[in-house]
Amino acid sequence: MAKVKSSTVIQLVILVLAAVAAGISCIWSYDIELATGLLHYEEVALAEGIGGSLSVYYVDVGQGDCTVVSLPDGKTIIIDGGENNKKTETAIDSFIAETFTDFKYFDYAILTHPDSDHCGSLDYALEKYPARVSYRPNVEAVGTKANPTVDPGKADLSTGAVTKDTAAYAKCITAMYAQNADFTPTVYVTDPADENQTIRGGEGDDEYSLTFFSPLSKKYSDWNDYSPIMILEYRGFKFAMSGDAEKANETEFVAKVNAAKTDGVTDKYDIFTDDFCVNAIKTGHHGSRTSTSQAYIDVMTTEGGAKNVYYIISCGDGNSYGHPHSETLNKLDGMGVPEENILRTDLVGTITLTVKEDSGEDGEGYALFYGNNKSDQNPSGPSEQEPTDPPETTKVLVYYKIGSIDITWPLAVWAAYVIFALLVLANLFANGKKSGRKRR
Repeated sequence: MAKVKSSTVIQLVILVLAAVAAGISCIWSYDIELATGLLHYEEVALAEGIGGSLSVYYVDVGQGDCTVVSLPDGKTIIIDGGENNKKTETAIDSFIAETFTDFKYFDYAILTHPDSDHCGSLDYALEKYPARVSYRPNVEAVGTKANPTVDPGKADLSTGAVTKDTAAYAKCITAMYAQNADFTPTVYVTDPADENQTIRGGEGDDEYSLTFFSPLSKKYSDWNDYSPIMILEYRGFKFAMSGDAEKANETEFVAKVNAAKTDGVTDKYDIFTDDFCVNAIKTGHHGSRTSTSQAYIDVMTTEGGAKNVYYIISCGDGNSYGHPHSETLNKLDGMGVPEENILRTDLVGTITLTVKEDSGEDGEGYALFYGNNKSDQNPSGPSEQEPTDPPETTKVLVYYKIGSIDITWPLAVWAAYVIFALLVLANLFANGKKSGRKRR
């Protein structure tokens, strides 16, 4: 009987230790997934980014946002930094290592709003590659109850600014203001009324600009609406970006544009004429039904050019939010946008759009390229033309699947543990019955 009890205790201890080991191993799940092949490279339709005068990289960080711009004078901008996890940090590190040489810092960093899928790993990026100039939302960072912090830029916020009490946002804001050995950073609270905040550079034909057109209010009920609507322009090619701007932000912006047509005041909103048409729109809020409204698209494009614009959607494969929403995809389909013009990071990985000199046989001036594929779009915006050829293939990280289920390390290790536990318990039950028969 003593032997039976001793054996039972040993097996239960083994069961507990196995559970602890399984839990601890999940800390290094990403590295284990790579080593075991659960996470591996497969070829998908995507052309690799090429060097050029101006490149916009919509970095694949899963369910989140991170955009990096390489400017014609060698300067760089990072817009948001994805979610707060190791996988996003690795994605950012890998992108920088593959794209730049001897990279040391960003010239500009823009945090569109304080949600963790945008600010989560931006602090990580800025701690490794500080930004000379940063832009932040008009939201005070106070940390958490367990770890409160003092916002280093509180004095620059508007009176009565709302507070955000997350560690991710506090760490991101702190990283923006952190001094380093090379320079003291400048941090702006994003304000489209401040013309000094417009990013400009280059000379002559190589001039470029990134202009802020929203947010137009100091306070919103939705964190997403603090996101600025921005236009990046170079050699007449234009890229529209808006973070997760929702209905309130977009509605204010559209109203401002419409008012500018008749207010008799000359300002930057006058550029949105009936002929204004961007070449690419980063759809708001990962392709959510509550962003990138038809009214917003109508401001950014012409009736003829809208269907040939590139629509970029940054979202994670199989994300729990259902992004992009079917309403957004149906709207684009109803506008006549071909599938090859809807570029999704969950399907093709990192997306690269480049404006550079066209060196082809029929090349003349500058052209827009998606990866290695030249677009027929011109500097005045897309016209009604045939869609461009699909991109070439490249390798992206994907999980091994059984059916539609991603086999991650936590799923595999806990499934194995459950089987092991059932075997141990079955053995204990069998020994218990045997011991009972012997006693009789």
